[in-house]
Amino acid sequence: MKQSILILFVVLICFQNQAQNEAYARKVIDKLTSPAMKGRGYVKHGDQNAAKYIARQFKKHKLLSFGESYFQSYSFAINTLPGKIKVEVDGHKLEPGIDYVVNSSSPSIEGDYELFYAPETVYNDSTLELFLANYTEENSFLIIHGDFKEHDGKSIEGVLGIIELTGRNSWWHVSDADEVSTTSWLKVEAEKFPGQAKNISIQVENEFIPSYPTQNVIAFIKGKADSSNYIAFTAHYDHLGMMGKRTYFPGANDNASGTAMLLDLVAYYSKPENQPDKSIIFMAFSGEEAGLHGSTYYVEHPLFPLETINFLINLDMVGTGSEGITIVNGEAYKDVMDDFQSINNQFNYVPEIVARGEACNSDHCPFYNKGVKSVFIYTRGSEHTEYHTVNDTKKDFPFTVYNGLFKLLTTYLNQIDE
Repeated sequence: MKQSILILFVVLICFQNQAQNEAYARKVIDKLTSPAMKGRGYVKHGDQNAAKYIARQFKKHKLLSFGESYFQSYSFAINTLPGKIKVEVDGHKLEPGIDYVVNSSSPSIEGDYELFYAPETVYNDSTLELFLANYTEENSFLIIHGDFKEHDGKSIEGVLGIIELTGRNSWWHVSDADEVSTTSWLKVEAEKFPGQAKNISIQVENEFIPSYPTQNVIAFIKGKADSSNYIAFTAHYDHLGMMGKRTYFPGANDNASGTAMLLDLVAYYSKPENQPDKSIIFMAFSGEEAGLHGSTYYVEHPLFPLETINFLINLDMVGTGSEGITIVNGEAYKDVMDDFQSINNQFNYVPEIVARGEACNSDHCPFYNKGVKSVFIYTRGSEHTEYHTVNDTKKDFPFTVYNGLFKLLTTYLNQIDE
């Protein structure tokens, strides 16, 4: 009987510890996705609000800094849309972020304009190119429907504005906001656009900032046996920010989830009983959504020699997991994949681990290009599919394999730290 009670007590303690990790992570997501963070972008200093919060967490857990503070300051050019945004089509008001998005490279514009519909034969970049060669409706908005990745957001001579009708919820990006286009671009959900509308009334206010001051947030825990070599955990804390005065993009999965796990790892390894042999550095980057600016700046201005990073794990979009996890650069590092697979085969932490090849799609990339052994881990699953929309919120956030992934990472790190 006593033995059964002891076993039950141990199980309860383990469950409590597991639940506490996730509870803390959810608290971080609540904070980072709150209206006060302004979408963690570059309107109303949303990035700075988030950076200060992360620094307070570092301080709370008594992490060390490489200088007088946890901040590494830098700047980059960014076009923002902080002012009024209004779109009406034939008198029907469209809702920003719900019915449409304004491309982040768009200029200021205000007025009433006619709509001109491209024929159905215009459905991709090459057919659009041919069509535009004879397009003369300079003071109108052109309606197109198809796939136009090469032209999207770009300046097109003689074209005032383009409305791209899409078959899905409006999603936004700021990766081309390093300059201002001469052509206004909108993406509108096709079902929300009034059929054969004739006029658009539009107001957009932009502000181009040639050198926006921002910051990475960096701290470390000294290793008890080897303080000169590092294991690195990275995650970008920035998101898309605000589009207009009221519409903001919370970015729960992208990437409050990765930032939350990074801070939970901070809390775990800051405990004396979990102090690692090698030092661990924690890097939270800004500027990822705008073009990997924070991580790129860091590798060009490292606070310690890059060659002392033995291994780097980047966490980005880890809020799902019903289908398992993917490790970018897993195909490049067979030893890493073998170790992760061996641990997961033993403990069944996540449903599946899939190796992927090289991809410059998150903050691991600048380090990998500099020769640092780096991987990027993300989760997979249909339980949360919102990406770059106003609906990527904390509401019903799944964190399907949060505890499993956390344990997979700490088990792996303990193994390579020996």
